[in-house]
Amino acid sequence: MRHAPKNASESGAEELPPSSLRGRLCEVFFSALLGEMLEPLMRRLGDKAELDDPIFGRASGLDGLPPRLTEWTKFLAELDARYDRTITVVGADRDVTEGTLEVRVDEHHKMLPIAVLMERRREREVALRVYCATGVLGRSARGPSASAPVEAAVPSFVSDLLGALSRRDAAAATACFEQQDSGIRDALGAEHPRDAVVRLLPAPITVHAVADSGQTCALEVVMGDAKPAKLGLLVLQRGDSGLVRSLRIYSET
Repeated sequence: MRHAPKNASESGAEELPPSSLRGRLCEVFFSALLGEMLEPLMRRLGDKAELDDPIFGRASGLDGLPPRLTEWTKFLAELDARYDRTITVVGADRDVTEGTLEVRVDEHHKMLPIAVLMERRREREVALRVYCATGVLGRSARGPSASAPVEAAVPSFVSDLLGALSRRDAAAATACFEQQDSGIRDALGAEHPRDAVVRLLPAPITVHAVADSGQTCALEVVMGDAKPAKLGLLVLQRGDSGLVRSLRIYSET
């Protein structure tokens, strides 16, 4: 693989990428891996980018990223994986794309929720973090690793739920959801009623960063007090009533 040109990055690539790689990095990441378009993907990432994922862990820069992308391509090929992108949440300094991976494990096809977060840093540097359950893939979780929390405003429909969860108040947490057509999807893709929220989310929940589009809010969080701390992702969709319509969980299990 030819290395990225010096200082190429998310918004400063020297060559126009293929049409399938145009868009936000979090949107095209898995499409590029499955299409084995590693050279244009590396140009989009740039020579100071960082990737942190639960399958292989953290890699960065021109030394670490090309072999890591190759590892991912081989891994997805072994799983006969197919990727379907669903929605993207665009925030102030980070964006999140949700999707599903269809994989073949032990001759059975499984649908696994997966999310890619792109964080925009100074001097056009980017960091990508991948969130998905790992047990179904036969792997032990290796990240993303938690760093220092970033100060960010949390919308009221989310903060009300987080407050109820911190008190382990099941009734108050359930009341944060719309009464009809609301629910929770766990990290393995199973659907649950709203009154399962306290059971599904361990305490404490520490918010590390937020991407909020107004209608949908994605939170990078540490759930529980296990050491070392690992990041998970919660995506909450706001309903017309102002309450939570949907909560989608991305974690190691």
